[in-house]
Amino acid sequence: MKSKFRASRFAALSLLLTLSSWSAALAETGSINEPNSTKESDSNRDLNSGAENNAFSAERLDLKRDSLKALITIDRRIDPFSLDAQSSRSFTLKEAIDNTLANNLDIGIVDYDRQAAKARLLGAYGKFLPDIALSYQYNYLKGKANVPFGSNLEPLRFNNPFIITSAGFKYYGYRGGSVLFSALKGRNQLRAEKEKKKATIADALRETVHLYNELILQEAILRIRIRAVETSESQLSLSRDLQAGGLATRLEVLQAETQLSQDRQNLIDQQIARRDAAIRLSDHLSLPQDVDLRPTAEVIEKWRLVSDDQLVGKLVSQAIDNRPELKQYEELRLAAKKQIVINAANLQPSFAFNGNVLGIGETLSKSTELAPVTLATVGGNSVAQIPRQRQITALYTLGFNVNWNFQGLGTVDAANIYAAKLDARKAALESQRLLNQVVSEVRRSYLKSLSSERKIEEAIAQVRSADEELRLASLRYQNGVGKNIDVLRAQQDYTGALIEKARALVAFNDAQVDLLRNVGLISSSNLLKESR
Repeated sequence: MKSKFRASRFAALSLLLTLSSWSAALAETGSINEPNSTKESDSNRDLNSGAENNAFSAERLDLKRDSLKALITIDRRIDPFSLDAQSSRSFTLKEAIDNTLANNLDIGIVDYDRQAAKARLLGAYGKFLPDIALSYQYNYLKGKANVPFGSNLEPLRFNNPFIITSAGFKYYGYRGGSVLFSALKGRNQLRAEKEKKKATIADALRETVHLYNELILQEAILRIRIRAVETSESQLSLSRDLQAGGLATRLEVLQAETQLSQDRQNLIDQQIARRDAAIRLSDHLSLPQDVDLRPTAEVIEKWRLVSDDQLVGKLVSQAIDNRPELKQYEELRLAAKKQIVINAANLQPSFAFNGNVLGIGETLSKSTELAPVTLATVGGNSVAQIPRQRQITALYTLGFNVNWNFQGLGTVDAANIYAAKLDARKAALESQRLLNQVVSEVRRSYLKSLSSERKIEEAIAQVRSADEELRLASLRYQNGVGKNIDVLRAQQDYTGALIEKARALVAFNDAQVDLLRNVGLISSSNLLKESR
């Protein structure tokens, strides 16, 4: 009986050591400080002194990569970590950003819009040049034709080819300003497309960092779930040993089995969640989805991109100056105003120079034929055969024309002018609405950044209290004054606290990225200046 009791005490001590090592491994941190941050106060340093100095850092959370062997095999045909993937690839944040700029489909689509706008602008510039008209018409005439001129009363007889060719130009000197303002409108639209591409790049970069952070977070939670399963297995083994020594009941063993089952289910769900995050990142980067992306980051750490010294008023001013969406809608507003002049040009006269070279004849090459000609002589009329040229001959024309047309007595163009004015007013309202939206986004992301940073401190407090709860519950259970359910509950609290800490760190990083994008300063260089 004494030997069984000593064995039970030894098992309880083993559980305590396991729980303690799990606590230290999951919450182990370094001493890296964020840029421009202040040092910890003396009181906080006292709280984190000794062996626990790295256990509750608000700066980072380490990812242990030595526990993948504890993953649960969902299907014997696939790897429990990569799951449906055929291979894996380590991936840095810089590689993710570079792939976004090179392969993201949204950026590629909007770039084609920019190229199309540039082509349309070149077409508008081309209207400043004269129009060239070339034509060739071939007909074969056979029969008679009465013509209302000439002294010959007989109808003209035809039984020959008839060719008409022309080459000419037409240059508009004035068309009511439609050519000039169409070019100016095209230039505004091209500038708008360029700003739209910048905005698309900013959104794509933000989404890339969010998805990369999400993948890191899911992997961190996976490590925490693995440790939770390992601890639950130790707890179940201890409960069985205590039951064998008569120091635990069957109920406590069942409680430990239930806890282990719950942790294993959570681990299975987390394995799927991590792979799902990798698939979404591959989709965003247009990479093969059968390759499992694995971030190289070994820690989740605070990542400050916007200085905390900047006031929200200055951030709003920077956003107004830098946001490409505002510049895009301003160019669209100017383009809408130019459309008014374009529509009004139809109510004004047009003036054009024109010149042509006409060729009329029966053949293109040199050719003659003998044609009968009636000649008046002293003895009467006689018919003679005279050579006649059949090749086309040139006829030159040069002139100008003025046109002034009113479609539907001018009502059609007047209605189009009024519609263009309404579109211009609508564009102005859309620009103002976007300005309000930009200001709102900056202020909300600023508040979100403040809130998420504060939540990190609360998460650290939660980890600290859960760690102490787990330690005391283990000691009480070891000395026979506590219950197994208290240890299990403390274990759940500690697991949840660590997950909340990881979520708080990632939420702060995402809030910083959102603030950087909303201010209009997001770029690959700004995102990578604090490399991880």
